[in-house]
Amino acid sequence: MSSVSPATAVSRWWLRWPVLLLAITLASCARSNALTAEPALADTEPAAQVPTATSRPTQAPTPTATRSAYDGFLQRPPEAQLRVMTYNVHWDSIFPADDPLSHDLREFDRQGAFARILRAVQPDILCLQEINQRRLEDDLASFLTHVSAGQQSWQAVHVRDTLIASPFRLVEQDYQLQTRTILPILDQAAALIDLPDEVFGPTDLYMVCAHFKSGGTYGDVLLRVRQADAIMAHLRDSASGQGGSDLAVGTPYLVLGDFNIYDTDPARQRITLLQGDIHDEGGYGPDWSPDWDGTALTDALPTHNDLGDDRYTWRADASPLNPGVLDRIFYTDSVLQVENAFVFNTALMTEAALARHSLQWDDVMLVASAGYFDHLPIVADFSLQPGP
Repeated sequence: MSSVSPATAVSRWWLRWPVLLLAITLASCARSNALTAEPALADTEPAAQVPTATSRPTQAPTPTATRSAYDGFLQRPPEAQLRVMTYNVHWDSIFPADDPLSHDLREFDRQGAFARILRAVQPDILCLQEINQRRLEDDLASFLTHVSAGQQSWQAVHVRDTLIASPFRLVEQDYQLQTRTILPILDQAAALIDLPDEVFGPTDLYMVCAHFKSGGTYGDVLLRVRQADAIMAHLRDSASGQGGSDLAVGTPYLVLGDFNIYDTDPARQRITLLQGDIHDEGGYGPDWSPDWDGTALTDALPTHNDLGDDRYTWRADASPLNPGVLDRIFYTDSVLQVENAFVFNTALMTEAALARHSLQWDDVMLVASAGYFDHLPIVADFSLQPGP
């Protein structure tokens, strides 16, 4: 989700592909089965297309959040663990204002803040959203190498506005997301991360970095469902050896990013991503149990700085919408274990804690005076586990 309110946002992609995307919606309506798990989403369009925000008191963040000196959540994990971060950065805000490749929708400049966040978190693997698709992968890799103070050379896989980046070798060929369509709105970055054998043995990690359609219309809801169907059908075929991206049995994988899971619509995409419950089985095949042990995936759902109860990953205090958990990290818990996870919120850290990590209080905010965060970074440290 970008700076436009989720309930009223008009997809920038729909502006660019109006005829093709209208066809998607009509086709989805024509062949979709009834959604038994979420009766609010039917095969005929309801009279009210824009969801109404629920009352703020039920989902509001902690009213008077206490700034904490605790910074243990930022401690780098042991070498045998992987630190993963997903972050919707808001259209090219992390690049210079005069960059000719910056997206037309670029409004904010968070170059310094992003550099400080990256150096403080020190992720092994990044999943970023809202990166202009015109940017070249080699340029993005060089940019991240520079921003991270040149400690390691990065690699990048960039598809549409989604980006996977890591100092580890990334294998994209034969591991791209197969969406069963030529329409770019379903494309997401996907890659096999070639983990160093001397640390992790023969096991590698597979990842899909996603950005789902924002907005509250019926067509937006249906498109998010189709985006989830495409990912889970691809993973099913890859895990069963029936797809172009065959995964070795027991390969741990993550599906993470900005899924625009609002509390004001059925959020059917979450059910699909967790349980493998595909909505359009006629177009994407049968349901399946997506973890290697025959169970559902797990949603990391971390709290802010590993403290308190707040879990929101998007917040705009001037918006009528509640702070929401729009961004997620889904993972195969049969072969991955979360050792540490947090929604990174610099606004909850004391000045002393910020200084220890060369951070500033408002690094995760776009407009501090208005309480406008947009999306916050989500971080999780994983250890690999023996397969079932």
